[in-house]
Amino acid sequence: SERRARTAVSGAAISAPEAVPVISLAPFLAPGGSEADRVAVAAEWDAACRQVGFVKIVDHGVPPGVIDKAWDAATAFFRLPLAEKASVAMTSDYPYGYQAMGTENLEASLDKGADATPGDVKEMFNICIGSASANADVAPVRWPAGYPAGSRAALAEYYSELEALSSRLYDVCALALGLTAGWFAPRTGNHRNVIRAIHYPAQQTPPEPGQVRASTHTDYGSLTILRLGGAFPGGLQAMGVHGEWIDVSVAPGEDAFVINLGDLMARWTNDQWLSTPHRVVNPPQADGAQAPRQSLAYFCNIDPDALVVAIPTCVTPGLEAKYQPCTAGEHLMAKHTATVAGRLCYVPKKASG
Repeated sequence: SERRARTAVSGAAISAPEAVPVISLAPFLAPGGSEADRVAVAAEWDAACRQVGFVKIVDHGVPPGVIDKAWDAATAFFRLPLAEKASVAMTSDYPYGYQAMGTENLEASLDKGADATPGDVKEMFNICIGSASANADVAPVRWPAGYPAGSRAALAEYYSELEALSSRLYDVCALALGLTAGWFAPRTGNHRNVIRAIHYPAQQTPPEPGQVRASTHTDYGSLTILRLGGAFPGGLQAMGVHGEWIDVSVAPGEDAFVINLGDLMARWTNDQWLSTPHRVVNPPQADGAQAPRQSLAYFCNIDPDALVVAIPTCVTPGLEAKYQPCTAGEHLMAKHTATVAGRLCYVPKKASG
């Protein structure tokens, strides 16, 4: 198994959930809500982060109309001619933009050889607008010339709404970890959050042996906010604590986001919270030709110069800090390199003696 069985801080084995937990944010976000309600939501969140690393949230506060317009804008992008999409391709000096079919092998970021399996069967469009801070220093988004202004505005509005949602989720994290309110705010004011629109085409011909829509990987940053939808939202699977695969999907019409933790959050919490391996498998061969899939991921990346050192409440007698301090920017660039080169993204601190 790629993932060792996890144990709780006490040493007791963690039970294996059969499904991703669903948490309503309504009690946490309600104006005038009680502290007891907020604490209860935070406790649910903490349990999910320790046992699964994935959670579905409902009552999240993002307007449905904003989500629908962004979804349609992503669809419009992928319908552009290949030459237009390629005009804003990701480059060595612009780590956003368009990534064509088969150019990414996520399994390499788990220290597997980059040539071990074929590239993933998907194409992607990444945009980073950054925060409103004068110190954000983010390059302007590169849009295809023929991409409508309305679609650009729809993705920008979605970015803004999910930036606000990420702030709410950081507040939940702070309470769940026993930190002061707003603990994360000074570390996220100059963030590099990224929207990644992903298109998995219908499979008119069977994929190559070992080729899947998204190979097994973990995410890089702190939180990922994922929107699933369309006629074929299935295929996402999260690895359980004993190596089993748990299906992660949404019901038709379900207004939910799927949240998972990234490697930076696991490192930050001294591995008390899980960055869970996950993948997107191919549809059944009989359905492949009629099963295109789309998703919208929003990757939360903290300030590049923020120092990532074990959160104080995650270091206790008998549980020392496992990792050397590093900046968030160093961590993310190492992970980005690992996706290409198959290198480990960070080096644990060696035990003394």
